[in-house]
Amino acid sequence: MTVHRAVSGPSPRPLFMTTSFRARSFPRSPVSPGLLLASAVLLWLGSVTGCARSEAPPPPIEAKVEGHWLQPLAHGSQMVPCGHGHHAWVWSPNRAGFWLVDAEGRESVIEGLGDKNFWVVNVVPTANPERAWVVVQVPSDYKSSTVLLLVDHQRRLEVPEVSVPDMSLVPSEGRERLWVVSDFNLQQLLVVDDAGEVTPVRLGTAWITSRKVMPVAGGQQGWLVLDQSLLHVDSRAGAQPLSRPLPVQNVWALLPTRQPHRAWVLADLPGRTGPQFFLASREVMKATPLLGNVQRLFAHRDANLAWVLLSPGPSVGPSPASELKLVGLDGKTVGPGVTVEGSPAVERSPDGHLWVSDERRVYLLGEGGDEVARSADAEGLGRAELYPVSAERAWAVTEEGGVRLLSVKGQVITSGDQAVTGLHEPRLMALDAHGGWALSDGGTRLHRLTLGPVGLRAMQVLEGAGLNDVFPLKGTGRAWVTGIPRGSLYGPASDVGRVRVGFAGGSHIERDAKGNVLVEGRLEAGAPLESLELDWPGLAQAAGAGRTLRLELRAEEGKGALVGQGVRRLAEPSGVLFQWTEPPGSAEHLYRTVVAHEVENGTRLTATFQHVPFGVPLLDRVWVRTALACLAVTLLLLLPVLLLRPSAVTRRWLPLAGYVVTGVGAGGGELLGLLGGLRIHLPTVLAVTCAELVLCAGLGLLSPAVFRRLVFTHPFSWAAAPLLRSPSFRRRFFATHVRQVRRRVDVASAQANGEVFVELSSHVTEYAGPGVAPSASERTAEELCGLLTRERAHLLIQCAGGRGKSALLRRLVRLSLEHFEKQPSSPLPVFIDPAAEDLETAAKEALQDLGLPEALRDALLESGDFFLVLDGLTESKLEPEALRRYLEREMGLHAPVLLSARPNEAYRTAMAHALRWMAVEPKRLDAAGLERFQAAYPGPDGKPVPLSESLQRICRGRAADGTYVPLLVRLALRFGGGGVDSVINLYRAVFAGLLKKAPDDAETSELLGFAEALCLGSYWRHRSRLIVFRDSPDEAKLRMLLDAGLLVAADARPGPVPTHVRFFHDSMQSYLTARALYAQYASQARWDCLWRAAGEPGFAREQSDLMTEAGSELFQMCSYVFGYDARLKAELMRHLEQCAEANDERLNKEGILAAVPEELRPVLRKSGRVLSPGLLLSEAGRVCAEHPDGDALFLLYARMAPLAWPWKPEEESPARSQEDAA
Repeated sequence: MTVHRAVSGPSPRPLFMTTSFRARSFPRSPVSPGLLLASAVLLWLGSVTGCARSEAPPPPIEAKVEGHWLQPLAHGSQMVPCGHGHHAWVWSPNRAGFWLVDAEGRESVIEGLGDKNFWVVNVVPTANPERAWVVVQVPSDYKSSTVLLLVDHQRRLEVPEVSVPDMSLVPSEGRERLWVVSDFNLQQLLVVDDAGEVTPVRLGTAWITSRKVMPVAGGQQGWLVLDQSLLHVDSRAGAQPLSRPLPVQNVWALLPTRQPHRAWVLADLPGRTGPQFFLASREVMKATPLLGNVQRLFAHRDANLAWVLLSPGPSVGPSPASELKLVGLDGKTVGPGVTVEGSPAVERSPDGHLWVSDERRVYLLGEGGDEVARSADAEGLGRAELYPVSAERAWAVTEEGGVRLLSVKGQVITSGDQAVTGLHEPRLMALDAHGGWALSDGGTRLHRLTLGPVGLRAMQVLEGAGLNDVFPLKGTGRAWVTGIPRGSLYGPASDVGRVRVGFAGGSHIERDAKGNVLVEGRLEAGAPLESLELDWPGLAQAAGAGRTLRLELRAEEGKGALVGQGVRRLAEPSGVLFQWTEPPGSAEHLYRTVVAHEVENGTRLTATFQHVPFGVPLLDRVWVRTALACLAVTLLLLLPVLLLRPSAVTRRWLPLAGYVVTGVGAGGGELLGLLGGLRIHLPTVLAVTCAELVLCAGLGLLSPAVFRRLVFTHPFSWAAAPLLRSPSFRRRFFATHVRQVRRRVDVASAQANGEVFVELSSHVTEYAGPGVAPSASERTAEELCGLLTRERAHLLIQCAGGRGKSALLRRLVRLSLEHFEKQPSSPLPVFIDPAAEDLETAAKEALQDLGLPEALRDALLESGDFFLVLDGLTESKLEPEALRRYLEREMGLHAPVLLSARPNEAYRTAMAHALRWMAVEPKRLDAAGLERFQAAYPGPDGKPVPLSESLQRICRGRAADGTYVPLLVRLALRFGGGGVDSVINLYRAVFAGLLKKAPDDAETSELLGFAEALCLGSYWRHRSRLIVFRDSPDEAKLRMLLDAGLLVAADARPGPVPTHVRFFHDSMQSYLTARALYAQYASQARWDCLWRAAGEPGFAREQSDLMTEAGSELFQMCSYVFGYDARLKAELMRHLEQCAEANDERLNKEGILAAVPEELRPVLRKSGRVLSPGLLLSEAGRVCAEHPDGDALFLLYARMAPLAWPWKPEEESPARSQEDAA
């Protein structure tokens, strides 16, 4: 059905939202030709089953709108309606400003009352519907004043102000006039009419306090109740406005008659006992006694009649009976009256009829003094609070909290099904032609009571602590609601304009403001939603509030299953807001379309379309569904594995969820016949699912790459841990890791100038834990590897630089790889980044390349499948405390460490926290070891090249035991040609040899100067062995040194362009730094840099025995570069003398004695008994300087500088420096 509608006139801007095109398009995914062929066959087989379409004409579409809308007012928390009820005066107590609001919620300020010095206190509407008396307070620093003004709908009227301090304002019944009466000093009263004219009435000086004021006769006359009297006032009487006072006490009730000068009175009279009922008159001003035993008075529609409640007589029941009688002016009763139980509540309807509730029931009294109707006792209306509407209806609030609408049927009052329960402490606030308004829960919830086809129902409108009152707008169904901090305009759902629901393809369904339903295009189930609009009067004002639109589609047959739903918060960007939750079926269906709109201000609107026909898409067939289901199952495995991050929860659980749903849901549905409506061939889907599971599992077993993809996905991840325990799979999976580690070790050996490992025994000290004495032994590399991989002992290779720590470490790594290839259960090495500060974290990061989940990597580490390797512990950022924490953790008990470090007591102390560890110290080369080294580095002819005596002397350093430093031997074998007569010349020859240049070549000298400056800026200034390579301004020169082999990559994960580099050996950097220092300080009188090179902790912890048996490597290089001569010794002696003088209290004798060579200690120990530590150090310097072994002074200096640090030699004035130089 297609209906075109005409649009006429402007309409408010609709509230709408749209879905993106992405929500309306189908994703495309490449598939294999085999899958396409299988899908084509399934499509052909399924084409014979079509979807039947019902041709029966649908019933006409119906639409209805329910709910309400609210529009917050901009100003004011209190209001009073005007006389005609279409406008209201709005203000906030004790605040400036006075406004007029209309039925549309539009507010306009009243001119003349916008001044901040005017505070509105009270508003009293006049008989003129467009005017009101306004009481305002004018603040003042001395004393605020209160005045009475007259305003209309636009402005303050130009009439005289009336000062009304501490006065009561009492309007007449028709609000023609306003009586202004003082509460304390009643000398005169004022009568103000709706034109602003003020008539003063002088009362004399004897009247002090008024108790009650009752204007009558349109406000021209009135009754005054004073402390001890009652009198009548006539403002037109001129000089005699007052009647003669009637002495009375405690006026309990005062009702005027049709004659303004006569009134019914219930009061205490002097000399009488109990309240007296009488008729008072101005003419004679006397009390005409009437009936006795009157307790209360109630007005009758005819003012010349009055209802009286007579005192109960003797009664034996719990609730004594009372009588209600109608009395005339003659004092006689009219009609039989009615007998009630207890103290009744009497209310008068707008048309003048009396409704009465007593202890058990409700009564309706007639105009003739008789009972018209009563409720049955079973109704439970005893003590109900009544709100009469007319002679036929009244609202009642029962003691149980129920609200009922009572109706009179014959002589019976009944509520039938017109009742609402469940409200807590309800209180009716206002009534109109459409229902009523009730506050509940202590005045915090406002409900709208309406009459409908199913009876009385309550709908919550607002909730808050500041709700005050409700003022219905006559004939509109709207109402003003007052509250704190501001009021609101309430509107019914009948005010809703256009409601429109649009789907893809241009089809839509619409309800206009008159309730007509229009459908354009063909509505199809499964079509994406394009637009949703709902127009209502307060839409423009609610633009800034939080708004929500909801759409639901429910089937009309059966239980009304939900087939489609959408939610969109209009404060958010547009996006997908609707989805179909049920398949479209095989034929056209009738749906119930519900559009719900919610706003933060309390607006709740619901538009419902009944009998909306939705057709079935043409391609909705069994073979299409089956092919799509198979494709979805396939993509459910492939897409998460290929597109999602490994850590994504959806990647782990989505395939498993899909398989479980497919297997359990499809299999169970096929057996029970529950999924027939899907129109999918479920056995085919199950077969495809099982085949994919088997295929993926098989590929994962054969291919580690596929396994790494599947290991992040359940259920395959659950089989990962057992598989990694299988020797064959373990060998196949970790083959890549083995190749990477072996290549890294080979590259490191190649970068170490073609390092070849020579098998030498090492001195090993085993520490088996507390209480077990250390045991020393000699071990080969093969034995050390067995201790590491089979017995899981921690190894610390610790010795001075140049001994072959790194070579032994790389040999142990190679042996562990060979053990793994033979026995896959053996642990594998994992290299740790030297920049890491925590071993456990660094180990986890190093294993990220395995492509396994984090939990599985942690499990492999804690189960001992790996051991950690760190070359250069003392040069790394790993602190001894971090090493101790690792050894004490669970991972440290199962994953051993293989470390190499220079001598450092702090790291040995940290290793003591391990249950079992080995201290490994590679030995210096003896004569046999030298021969094996020479055989390992043959000459061009393949034969060993023996070292000359000069080179052997250089390789021994200053050792007296005839052993050789392995590093110097390796360098001498490769670069020790003619002309090399010292260690510094050997290092210069190495520098030139790696560059393949002559030592005296200009380019060599240039690069040597560059390298010296580089070392001075990195190692000397920042104690850093690392040098920034990438993006360095000197990258070209650094590339030359890198290509030559002087520099090597220092990244934990080397790439094509390294981020950091370092020298192939730390001693080369120390040598170049010493050269740079000599170039800088050679011409100066003081060589204070030597003290820093020997004593600063950053240098002192890098011990070496290239020249002496102890001392920092940098200081030893400086001792060679600066020249082994008298000036150097003099500078060392000067530093020691200054240290002795400045640190006499800091130094201790035992430390000084331990710093000198062992053969000199006995002599110094004798003399030290009478010397202070400072004098002992001076004496030790003198003795070492005179000792035949020239290294004694260097050894003392190298050992004392770290002990005295951070003390430094004192700076001297330039004059003294020049004098010393001369």
